[in-house]
Amino acid sequence: MRAVIDIGSNSILLLLASRAATGELTIVHDEASVARLAEGAAKRGSLSPEAVARALAVLERYVALASEHGVEREAIVAVATEGLRMVDNPQEFLEPAQALLGRSVQLISGQDEARLSYLSVALEVGDQTELRVIDIGGASTELAIGRGSTLLGSQSHRIGSVRLSERFLVEHPPSRAALVDMEALIRETFAAQPLDPLGELHGLAGTVTTCAALMLGLRSYSRERVDGSRFPSETILALRDELATWPLARLQAEPVLGVGRADLVVAGATILAIALEHCGAHTLVVRDRGLRYALV
Repeated sequence: MRAVIDIGSNSILLLLASRAATGELTIVHDEASVARLAEGAAKRGSLSPEAVARALAVLERYVALASEHGVEREAIVAVATEGLRMVDNPQEFLEPAQALLGRSVQLISGQDEARLSYLSVALEVGDQTELRVIDIGGASTELAIGRGSTLLGSQSHRIGSVRLSERFLVEHPPSRAALVDMEALIRETFAAQPLDPLGELHGLAGTVTTCAALMLGLRSYSRERVDGSRFPSETILALRDELATWPLARLQAEPVLGVGRADLVVAGATILAIALEHCGAHTLVVRDRGLRYALV
């Protein structure tokens, strides 16, 4: 069994799992914790001591969980993404993280992030299936295209739910002007990756699964209900429009949002809605997956 830790800009994820020679994945434990490692980092250019402390506390708990399940230190893999790529002091986190883990954290590139996110879905589809996968993170969004397990192209875009919320959504509900400005930036960003239309877009990570849970009316998150669920593209924009009218207290009171995601969901849903538009996709396929699944 392997423990994979995915250190993102907003959430840190732990997967304890093993993969058989046939490719079948056995999941023992899968957990996400909001640490907001990149809080304020886009504007400041550095990690804050408070954010580092939150992230290290999560990491310490994950190491203990892995040990309780019999995972040796040598079988722990930890990767970090845009939240550390974009700052000038990543060692403030990486050095104490290495001491906790007994091994270094791999700071992967945006292209590697996109490739692994794509493979987390592609490992489960047929070799001839044309596939598009989007992974919306806190500081970056990866959009990958391929056929089956073959990645044909990808790009890491420097837009994410934390990054855009801190820039455009300083109040809840946001002004219409703020939403329009945010939408314009997202469209401009995705324009750097022109794509032919494809009917389905597979979505990963917290923004996508949270939106799915909201659209399913869940009072508590259920991976079984969310994974593989499908939604018409217009329902994503309708959800975004509704959430954008809610004050922060109402967002925080929604069980599947809570404090950790409440102030980010409008920005994340906007990225998702415009990504569907950019891809010419009429259907969102929700996958409770992520790059950690490709590293088992």
